[in-house]
Amino acid sequence: MRRLILSASLLVLIISVHAQTLRIKAVGDIMLGSQTPTKILPPGNGEEFSQSIGKYLEGADITFGNLEGVFVDGNILPRKCSDASRKARRCYEFGMPENLAPVLKEMNFSVLGMDNNHNSDYGTAGVLHTKKLLDELGIKYAAKKAPIVMEIEGKKVGIVAFGHSSISHRVSDLENAKRVIENLDEKCDLIIVSFHGGAEGIKAQHVKDETEEYYGENRGNLVQFSRTVIDAGADLIIGHGPHVLRGIDTYKNKLIIYSLGNFLTYGNVNIRGVLGNSVIMDVEIDSETGDFVNGSMIPTKQEGRGIAVYDESGKGIELIKSLSEADFSSSKLSITTDGRISHN
Repeated sequence: MRRLILSASLLVLIISVHAQTLRIKAVGDIMLGSQTPTKILPPGNGEEFSQSIGKYLEGADITFGNLEGVFVDGNILPRKCSDASRKARRCYEFGMPENLAPVLKEMNFSVLGMDNNHNSDYGTAGVLHTKKLLDELGIKYAAKKAPIVMEIEGKKVGIVAFGHSSISHRVSDLENAKRVIENLDEKCDLIIVSFHGGAEGIKAQHVKDETEEYYGENRGNLVQFSRTVIDAGADLIIGHGPHVLRGIDTYKNKLIIYSLGNFLTYGNVNIRGVLGNSVIMDVEIDSETGDFVNGSMIPTKQEGRGIAVYDESGKGIELIKSLSEADFSSSKLSITTDGRISHN
């Protein structure tokens, strides 16, 4: 059976493959504006997001992103932070007004990750309301320990997401991760794994073969996690969580993307310097074997309070290329200065 891996929480998607390759476009964190801790919202219904970047997300079989937060209405209140910590901006809760949800469809997203450290900011009510809105929009989602499965024309693609919360399939629990993927492998032709893990911030750009901790939490050894799930049957791994770009590598011909950083995080998120640089990862995998075939990166950056736009400077490509060469010196991947990715 064939598979794929993306990085974040548990999600399973099964779709059909119409050609010899499956094309996936993936981005990092998405937060369209929030009511808390400071109310910072885009004008209108967020149309500027689709106008600025939507065309670059067209044309894939799967377009994936990590939804960092939940959609809320006026009756759903934040649950994570105390009033004092919220006002002091020591604690962050991301609640996006429900009128912003349709712009995700306009930007061409077909699958979203919902296992991250801001998914429960507004409690169970926020999670359920977000699922309801995404269902109405026809956007699939990977919720915590709630994989989804789709089947089209006989080809099955599983997308499973992992996180680091107490109610996630944890990136730190390798035995459980192995079981989750082996169970999917019995049902799927391809498996994509998404994970939310690792430390955060400018000092967290490099990948090391060791356990990462942040605010006392075990955020996983992401090298060992990625190899474990690939050994169990995964084909493509897409990671997020550090809020910065990280390098890419392959293992057994399967592509591992360790972090796609902040893609579109409007307000309440630091996007200065490298925190505001990202890419749209555009990759193809073999629809029979799940092996990486080729790929490219579309460089993006955030302007203003957090509008994703094409970045003519190509900084995101430069970062991933340099980080990959530094952290995975024996990698079989070749990355050109214009963002093309191939096997050596």
